Amino acid sequence: EALLSNLTEEPVAAASVGQVYRSSLPGRGDVAVKVQRPGIRDVVARDAELLLGVARFLEGLPALPGQREEGQTRLISTELVSTTGEFVSRIFEEMDYTNEANNCQLFAELYSEHAGNSTDVSVVVPRIYPEYCTENVLVMEWIDGKKLTDVGSDDEDEAVAENLELIRQSIDSTLSQLLVTGVMHADPHAGNLLKIRRDDGSVALGYLDFGILSTIPERVRDGLTCAVALQVFERDADAVASLFGELMLIPQEVLDDDGERSALAEALEVTFEESLLYPDAGAGG
Repeated sequence: EALLSNLTEEPVAAASVGQVYRSSLPGRGDVAVKVQRPGIRDVVARDAELLLGVARFLEGLPALPGQREEGQTRLISTELVSTTGEFVSRIFEEMDYTNEANNCQLFAELYSEHAGNSTDVSVVVPRIYPEYCTENVLVMEWIDGKKLTDVGSDDEDEAVAENLELIRQSIDSTLSQLLVTGVMHADPHAGNLLKIRRDDGSVALGYLDFGILSTIPERVRDGLTCAVALQVFERDADAVASLFGELMLIPQEVLDDDGERSALAEALEVTFEESLLYPDAGAGG
């Protein structure tokens, strides 16, 4: 009753699938109430069927004469139907707010500054109030902060230093998700990240929107670590390309094509040169 009586008349934020209202709960303070738009599941289901129909049509087109000479039987070799099906299933997964509530609680168990068990990363994650949540309604702690999309205009020295600290926190958080826990926020764009001012004046990184979490298998995490080590200490981009193939991160047909493989190795080399600091070859130790 308190949740409904304190609900704002107009949404404070809106997207294609749902709207967010502000309310409050006794003893818990302000909360964000995310409500799914009525009838949106039927709309998405119809759109999904159209997409799958287009994918089936395109996948069924026969190869051109030149493609058939190379052994190709279809005009488009990509598995469009299965790819579209995966995309659609992720959309429906994101539309079930009970999934989002569970995802948020899992992420908080790992990284929340209040209850996370990570010793390296501490970020702000809103508390979920599961007793008020359904597949169409999500109720969580209200987080006051500034979206990272709005901090780019800060040019004072103090603000610049704070923003650099947020960058450090976001890099640490992303690397931990990718390489340590394997639990990744799947949509960490600047609109879902907040600059939060703590009571002591320091800044913290906050995360919103947990519709989808990605899971990185341990084998892939270990492989990515090995790939960076290979490049740093051996500077062997071709070996890194082969490792990515073994991890099924790159299709085998790309690795089997000499031109594609060479282009991939060159692209990896450029990427590593721009992002890694190599040890001095002449240094001892």
